[in-house]
Amino acid sequence: RHKNLGAELALMMMHYGAKHLQLRRFFVKIKDTNHSSLKLFKEKLGFVQCAYAECFGEYELECKCENSELMMEWVERRYGKLLCAKKKKSVMVGNDADGEGCDDDYDDDQCSRRPCRMYDVYKCPLDSSA
Repeated sequence: RHKNLGAELALMMMHYGAKHLQLRRFFVKIKDTNHSSLKLFKEKLGFVQCAYAECFGEYELECKCENSELMMEWVERRYGKLLCAKKKKSVMVGNDADGEGCDDDYDDDQCSRRPCRMYDVYKCPLDSSA
């Protein structure tokens, strides 16, 4: 816990899906009592809530881009930001003091300029042509 392994692995799977399977949308259902997973997908991975199934107590979250190439780019940027944050955290505790490989100019404002429309509100589930 608290090492961002879940986020790192999810991003690796998303990258594989976008690159090799041409996926442009990822969708998860998470129980409302699973606070760790909700935090992972909403805060760390940037998924957007598209529905809540009250009868099942499940949130439905999605990450969607216009095409698989944009999804790959988004995942790579998010992965780079995650690794940078991990490196900065390790520098704070004394490991890898040079901070090499960490892009200090990579701020949250820059991250919010996404080429894909992940934060647009979509009805869920999407029709089969999406």
